[in-house]
Amino acid sequence: MRGRRILAAGIAVVAAAAVFAAVGFGSDNGAATALGGGAEVAPAGTAAFVAIDTNMNSAQRQTLEGLLAKFPGYDTLVGKLQQGFEQKSGLSWTNDVKPALGPEVDVAVLPTASGGEPDAVLLTQPSDPAKLAALLQKLPTSGGPTPVSAQVGGWTVVGDSQAALAAVTGATSHLVADPAYQDATGRLERDALVKAYANGAQARQLLSALGHADTGSGKLVWAAGDAIAAAGGLKLDAFLHRDGAAPQTYHSSLLDQIPAGALAVVDFHADPSTDSGAQAPGSPIDTALGNIASTLGGETAVYVSPGSPFPSITLVTHPSNPQAVLDALNDALSAASNSAGGSGTGGFSLGSILGGLQLSHTQVGDALVVSTSQQAIDAFTGAGPKLSTDATFQDAQQASGMPDQTTGFAYVDLKDALPLVQGLAALSGGTGSSGMPDLSALHTLTAFGSGASDGVERFTAFFVVS
Repeated sequence: MRGRRILAAGIAVVAAAAVFAAVGFGSDNGAATALGGGAEVAPAGTAAFVAIDTNMNSAQRQTLEGLLAKFPGYDTLVGKLQQGFEQKSGLSWTNDVKPALGPEVDVAVLPTASGGEPDAVLLTQPSDPAKLAALLQKLPTSGGPTPVSAQVGGWTVVGDSQAALAAVTGATSHLVADPAYQDATGRLERDALVKAYANGAQARQLLSALGHADTGSGKLVWAAGDAIAAAGGLKLDAFLHRDGAAPQTYHSSLLDQIPAGALAVVDFHADPSTDSGAQAPGSPIDTALGNIASTLGGETAVYVSPGSPFPSITLVTHPSNPQAVLDALNDALSAASNSAGGSGTGGFSLGSILGGLQLSHTQVGDALVVSTSQQAIDAFTGAGPKLSTDATFQDAQQASGMPDQTTGFAYVDLKDALPLVQGLAALSGGTGSSGMPDLSALHTLTAFGSGASDGVERFTAFFVVS
């Protein structure tokens, strides 16, 4: 169906622009302007809008190039991506696509009436309009119609139907003047690699038209986000405006108890009152995980520590019923073991690993500590170095701007965790690092919620690249 294709005839350009924006391809021409200019012609009430920087001369693209240069084999990867794109599409990136792109490529998912089918358009200001026209004639259409285009307000609009074009060219009010869009994008960085916006009401209609049930997005007013290349890494920001109370921030007391050297940490405040109750029908594992969530309480952390032969996993929580937590964890292990049977090609199976795990636990004040390793519990209760003084964690916290109080955070020591994951993959019979890109430049990942301002929640993720 036309609505379900959502610009199927032109999606190759969108996908290519997004991928090559991430790895360093783009247009060589175009003046430096604030990303998101297509909102000047997109209709007001647009369901979703994404703007991608495709200007190789922009400051953001130059910073991204500097980051990517730190990854060994980056140039080889770019060459393979270009070759694969050209073989699959039958197009030349250099001669057909690159000259047809402007300094940015925007995609607008058009507003739909209740029950109507979604449609989308591509917006750009091509460096060479004739090249864009020629490209549209060459695009693989999978049996669909040839893309059509029109000019409006200095922008070229590309769609798969005249009706889609008319929705843009005939618009009397535009997204750039929409108060919700202004509020959302006013919180984003002016210079970014990618900017995105979604209208809550229109997004619900879009999901309904695509056959997806509303899964709690009814309170969403709008959402927005961006990706920014910084000197020390890549930053992702997201903003959510929802009706109802926003989660409260808290200071993590567990940072002074979790041992230094943790490979990964997820810390959050568990409220059993929001997780308990009847569980929807699902697999035994889903049911078991739901039961665990309903038993947790207060500040809760799950973290992974180095261990032999496998890393240890530790849970710290402040439950009202510690025994209920232990029972739920054992039920989850049993369900996982039963559902993951079979032999692994590397001499062991996931089922045998899960079935062989023995949980150790202890009570520390009002905190319950449960781990797959007694050594990990001893490290938690001992006087050794803690995560709050871990130099790698401190550097990640500073680079990401993580505040002292958050609504929850996650941290991954990628420099140590990635080699471990590759080693475990090889041990289980996988290819390990063979054929994988060299990601040794990735140092850490930190993600956190920094609370609400004016009813708008903010979330940040930062990849440190060194």
